[in-house]
Amino acid sequence: MKLSIIIVNYNGGHFFDACLRSIAEHVPFEHEVIVVDNASSDGSVEYLRSTHPEVTLIESQSNRGFAGGNNLAASYAKGNFLLLLNNDTILLNDLARALAFMESDPSVGILGARMLGKNNEYRCSAGYFPEPWRLAKLSSLYRKDNEFGNGVFSNNISARQVDWVEGSFLLTPASLWRDLGGLDEAYFMYVEDVDYAKRVADSGKSVLYFPEISYMHFGGYGQSRIGMLFAGFRRYHRTHSNWVKRVLANIILDVGLLTRAFVYMLRSINDKQAKSRAVLCLKALRR
Repeated sequence: MKLSIIIVNYNGGHFFDACLRSIAEHVPFEHEVIVVDNASSDGSVEYLRSTHPEVTLIESQSNRGFAGGNNLAASYAKGNFLLLLNNDTILLNDLARALAFMESDPSVGILGARMLGKNNEYRCSAGYFPEPWRLAKLSSLYRKDNEFGNGVFSNNISARQVDWVEGSFLLTPASLWRDLGGLDEAYFMYVEDVDYAKRVADSGKSVLYFPEISYMHFGGYGQSRIGMLFAGFRRYHRTHSNWVKRVLANIILDVGLLTRAFVYMLRSINDKQAKSRAVLCLKALRR
């Protein structure tokens, strides 16, 4: 089998029809779809069972997070390649070109795609490794130079070298995934895709952005998840950085959180939600 498409779900049942319909339309070769449900309470399991029996459904009795869910699904995969795909996505192109590209070049360890928002607006989905100085301004983690700035890519180069691509669409050889042990489950959500890309790069494989393939992604980061995001950055530096970079990264992250908390407290005079956001920032200081 060529491809195993892996989807992790947590109370996202309403996205499945569009996502699975796009897979059926744009994956014209032998493949399987494996869904891990992370103990949803929205009826996702019952809906998938009754409406999409073609899907291999794995029920987790607890919320294993993005990394744990993907690892569980991958342990059942039979494909030569794995595609990590969010359930709140819609494929917009035939994936045969992406698979052919991967099959033709065994040096490629990860292939990402061009991401669009729900209104067809271009969204950045590839970036730089989180060096400490980049953590002072999180938007600097994304590639925004040249074509990456506006999403209009020339046809002269089929793929672009990047440090990482988002885990909402991440294509990787199953053999490499197994060699590297999949995603690091110490990351519950966020930065696990960056960590995997780092380990892929360290293994000598390339991480590429393939704009010939596009997909729509409805979801995104929310302020309520700031604790998981910053914990992910701390975990990344504990794993991949020397002690100087670790200390510097923690200082920059803490200063950023304290600054955010201060600004939110000032806003809380007129904004009731701002105080709760300040509390979230302060809680994220714990590590």
